[in-house]
Amino acid sequence: MSYAISGECCSDASCVAVCPMNSIHPAPGEPGFGTGAGLFIDPRTCIDCGACADICPVDAAKPADRSAPEDVQRNAAYFAEREPLEAMDLDSWEPPSYEVRGGGPRRVLVVGAGPAGIYATRELLLRTTAEVTLVDRLRHVGGLVRYGVAPDHPQTKQIIDTFERIAAHRRVRWRPGTDAAALHGYDGALPAGYDAVVHAVGARRSRQLGIAGEEAAVAAEDFVAWYNGRPGAAAPADLVGPRAVIVGNGNVALDVARILLSGEQRLRSMKVPSDVRAALAASGVKKVVLVGRRGPDEAAYTLSALQELQAAVGDRVEFRYHARPAAWTGDGLVLDTGETIAASRLFTAIGFEGRPIDGLPFDADRGIVPNVRGAVVDRPGHYVAGWIKRGARGGIGVNKACAQETVRTLVSSARG
Repeated sequence: MSYAISGECCSDASCVAVCPMNSIHPAPGEPGFGTGAGLFIDPRTCIDCGACADICPVDAAKPADRSAPEDVQRNAAYFAEREPLEAMDLDSWEPPSYEVRGGGPRRVLVVGAGPAGIYATRELLLRTTAEVTLVDRLRHVGGLVRYGVAPDHPQTKQIIDTFERIAAHRRVRWRPGTDAAALHGYDGALPAGYDAVVHAVGARRSRQLGIAGEEAAVAAEDFVAWYNGRPGAAAPADLVGPRAVIVGNGNVALDVARILLSGEQRLRSMKVPSDVRAALAASGVKKVVLVGRRGPDEAAYTLSALQELQAAVGDRVEFRYHARPAAWTGDGLVLDTGETIAASRLFTAIGFEGRPIDGLPFDADRGIVPNVRGAVVDRPGHYVAGWIKRGARGGIGVNKACAQETVRTLVSSARG
C-alpha cells in the first residue's frame, strides 16, 4: 500500500528530503514547485515506509487506504504521463546540513511572526549563534496560517504548533503585540543593539479592481480575517443573500465561496467564533457567482481546491469566465459588456500587495522592497523574506526556501 498526499499539503518539502525512493515531486527547483498545487507521491515507487508521514508538519501524507479517494487519484494522475524515477536518480535536493557558522551576527531583529518570519528565525537558530528578537503586531505567531487558512482546513493549521516551539526557543526573545517601528524608531538605520533586521511583514493590502462602487465591496483579506477571529477584524456590514458575487479565481476566492455557502451544521464542525457562525448562518446566501477575468485554463485555483468546493456546495456556485467588471451598483456587478450579474453583496479576492516600510526603498509596481537574494538594496544590514521580498505568491512551504536564501545572504554578509 502506497502513501498519498492530500490537498492540505503546505509544500514544506521536508518529505522530499527524507523519501528514500525519490517518490515525492515536484521537488524544490523542479517546475511546479511552490505554485500552490502541493506535492504528490508516485504510487509506483512508494515503498510504504511512512517517512513522509512522520515528518509532515500538517499531517497531509497518509496511507492510501486512509486517504480520500480523490487524493489517491490526484497523486496517481500527477505521475500518469511521467516515467518512474529510480531511487538513485536524485536531484540536488538533499537533507540539509545544519552546521553552526561562526562569525555571524550576534543579535538579529525579525519583524513578523508569520511563516516567513518564523522560518527565518528557525534558520538563524540553526545556522548561527545569534540571539533573535521576534516581534509581531498580533498576539500570536502564525500570520496567514493562523488567520488566513480556512477554518475547515484544520490540518494545515497544525504547523502553528511548530511555529510556537520556534518562538519559545531559549535564544528567541518573543515580543507579541509589538509594533517594530514604535519600539525601535528606526527609519532606515539599524536599530541600536542589532546587527541585522529581517523584515517579514507580508503583503497586507488587498489589490483593487479600480471600478466605480468598489468601496462597497468586502475585501477577501477582511472577510477571511473576520471568520478566522483575527483580533480587530470587523464583521462585514449587510451580509445578506440570497446571491453574492466574488471577483477572483484563486484558492482564496474559493475559500470565501465555500464558507459563505456553509450551512449551520457544517459551520459547527469548524473552529470559528460563535458570532461569526451566527452571522454566516443568518446571512441567507444561497448562491455565489465566481467571476474570473481570465479563462478556466488560466484560473489560479488548484484542482484540489476546486474539487473541495464542488463537493461541499455542489451547484450553488456558478463560474463566469472572461468577465470583466466595470461597476458595482445596487442591482449587482456590471460587466464591461453591459450585462449585470444580480447580487446583493460584492467580494473581491484578486490578490495582495505589500506596503512601503519606513526608511526602506519600495517598488510600487511590484509591491516589494527591492532586494538581492533578500538583502535590501542600498540599506546594509536590512533584509527581507516572504511576500514583501518576492511578491504575494506561493504558499506556506515556499516561505521556507525563501527564508533560507535570505539567511544565507545575511550570514555571508556578516562574515564578509
